[in-house]
Amino acid sequence: MNAQQAMLSLAQGIQLDVADYDRLHGLLEQQFAAALRHDVARLPQLAEDIGALCTVLDARRTERVTLVNAIVGMEVPEAQRVAAVFARLPERYRTAAETLWQNLQARVLACKALNLRNGNLLMDQYEVMQRVLGGESDTYAPR
Repeated sequence: MNAQQAMLSLAQGIQLDVADYDRLHGLLEQQFAAALRHDVARLPQLAEDIGALCTVLDARRTERVTLVNAIVGMEVPEAQRVAAVFARLPERYRTAAETLWQNLQARVLACKALNLRNGNLLMDQYEVMQRVLGGESDTYAPR
């Protein structure tokens, strides 16, 4: 694969990730709503869908790292490699690529925040159920 093909593949992968992170965002919102409703029938399917999509996203991330490393090489510090890839593009493409990359980063951060929110809700619900079923561990009991 030459540098031009690698750049094209990289751009296509980022575009696919933007769309898939939008899908993930929707699934995470559905998961939150299902958890609020205590919809135990829906939660396992959502977890499966989220897991499958995360597997696809992670595979694409791994491919992206490989492509970026192939384009700019390992001598460029890791934190600067994507910027180094974009710096090789003509100006008319560079701006679009940087905007697309920023959109992807924003979607990743939004999904991480939703995932944390969902995890906290599910853990809180679990703790409440543990207290209801098992009683408070520190409940005052007169002798």
